[in-house]
Amino acid sequence: MVSRAELPGGLTSIQYEILQAIRKLARRNGHAPCMREVLSEIRLRSTSALSYQYRELSAKGYLRWKARQPRTVEVRLPGEPPFPPENDEPEQAGHPPEASGELLDTGPDRVVWVPIVGRIAAGSPILAQELIEGYLPMPIDVVGREEGLFVLEVVGDSMTGVGIFPRDWVVIRPLFQPPQNGDIIAATIDGAELEGTVKMYKIIDRQVWLMPQNSSYTPIPGDKAEIAGKVVAVLRRV
Repeated sequence: MVSRAELPGGLTSIQYEILQAIRKLARRNGHAPCMREVLSEIRLRSTSALSYQYRELSAKGYLRWKARQPRTVEVRLPGEPPFPPENDEPEQAGHPPEASGELLDTGPDRVVWVPIVGRIAAGSPILAQELIEGYLPMPIDVVGREEGLFVLEVVGDSMTGVGIFPRDWVVIRPLFQPPQNGDIIAATIDGAELEGTVKMYKIIDRQVWLMPQNSSYTPIPGDKAEIAGKVVAVLRRV
């Protein structure tokens, strides 16, 4: 461990550790890391603590990112030239972007950047980077502050009875306990993908059912379903 006395530029040892971790991960993966990846390499354990250090490093001129864009963090180490100016990009403000729902400050409103997931793949991490197609800013008074939120595009018309139509986006909040009767959920069943599909969770005579809300479809037995999460918001293109 490098002592603080050996570090130029007013860096602390944890700040130097963060810069080295970001540089290593970027070179290994070919793109800037998200905060969770950086946390796996350093002594800090929370995104809020790392976010604070990002802002400190930014103020010292060793780290920068593009405002409202995830995975754009850049670093320079002591002794390297300063960052060149970027005339076409606004200065970053508020919290650094975070790939899995880090809270951002956008002035009077506060939002979370929620990843858009291409599909729910059975047996794979829902927020695996290769499944993420982009990010949407969502107000916290609509979706809450929970970590792990993700967005799916709806395929099919089985839920039109509750106002969820093909090509709508649904915001999913992971559940850490069984759903409640009547919850709208996303799931995988018997290792099969349900691409962008959601159903209503029902227990009838101790049997779990995934219920469509369109009379053209039949209920699906859900005892073997893996619940990906609960729908907390629906978005529609106009």
